[in-house]
Amino acid sequence: MSAVRVVPRATDDGPHPAAAVSPRSRPDVAALVAGVLTSSMALYHFTLPASFHWGQALEQAPTLRWGLSLINASFSFLLLVGGAMTIAIAFAPSPRERASTWVLGGMAAYWIFNIVWQLIDPMPLPRQLVALRLAFPAFSAILVALYAVALLRPRARRGGLAAPASRPAGGAL
Repeated sequence: MSAVRVVPRATDDGPHPAAAVSPRSRPDVAALVAGVLTSSMALYHFTLPASFHWGQALEQAPTLRWGLSLINASFSFLLLVGGAMTIAIAFAPSPRERASTWVLGGMAAYWIFNIVWQLIDPMPLPRQLVALRLAFPAFSAILVALYAVALLRPRARRGGLAAPASRPAGGAL
């Protein structure tokens, strides 16, 4: 009598308990660094209106001042959420779920957009800060590279992961 090994089939309803994904022992370093840098940029942007006295420059246009403050705060909040989600994804089990891949791809796309914008329309800066015209896009390029590396991690197949089927001894079922 030959032995038969039955392996549960993964269904579209999700993984079977026997097909559990083993957690990653270490975080995805590229995603972690990208998340920390993105979150840091977000926190810095929250300080811009006060640091650069935007309110004083727009005293004669209170609606414009309000709108600029709202746009900056909204942008900063969304960037902070994207960075925090990236950090959470860095510590998530592997392989990555589809939603995580979309978040990482969206963040990479944002940083690509940021580079393009800065190259097409560089920030007007005083002569002593002109080197920042290279540093800002370089920062964005580093983030694009980090998000790209994080995106190279395998993504979970639809329906979860199943243990590979094995042939019983003797080759008969």
